[in-house]
Amino acid sequence: MKPLERLVDAIEAVARAAVLGLTLLVLLVMLAQVFFRYVLNSSLQWSEELAVWGMVWMVFVGSVLLVRRSEHISITTLVRYAPPAVRPYLVIFNKAAALVFLVIVGYYGIEVFGGTFHARSPSIGLSTRWIKLAIPVGAVLMAVVAVHAIAHDVRRLLNRDFESFVEAD
Repeated sequence: MKPLERLVDAIEAVARAAVLGLTLLVLLVMLAQVFFRYVLNSSLQWSEELAVWGMVWMVFVGSVLLVRRSEHISITTLVRYAPPAVRPYLVIFNKAAALVFLVIVGYYGIEVFGGTFHARSPSIGLSTRWIKLAIPVGAVLMAVVAVHAIAHDVRRLLNRDFESFVEAD
């Protein structure tokens, strides 16, 4: 379990740094665009495209941080009203279902990235395959974090630590 925990800690650190860097990139690009458009009266043609690419990567990489802390969108009503002995199984099932979804998204994301239907972005001039790469990268990183979360929950269940499942994860 320790190697997986170290891997997830490393993934979280890289994701945190990447999100910070991408946020700064988007902020600086948009500030530059505002300055060029309203002060110099000359727009930057590439700014919107670069900002969108940065935000897409920010969402997929930033989602790793949400999965790590179980802060992603979830409907916890069923878990909250379930008997305490059933809650751990529901929480683990929910995380396993999310893992299956992430594996499917990752698989098809790799298919899309490896496909031949990529265009060149008009302003930046890069292949759109690089923005599509955010899908499998984010899905794989989230899947690794989800595996760790499931293993942690199974360990808590085996240790009969039902109290930690009182509030739905």
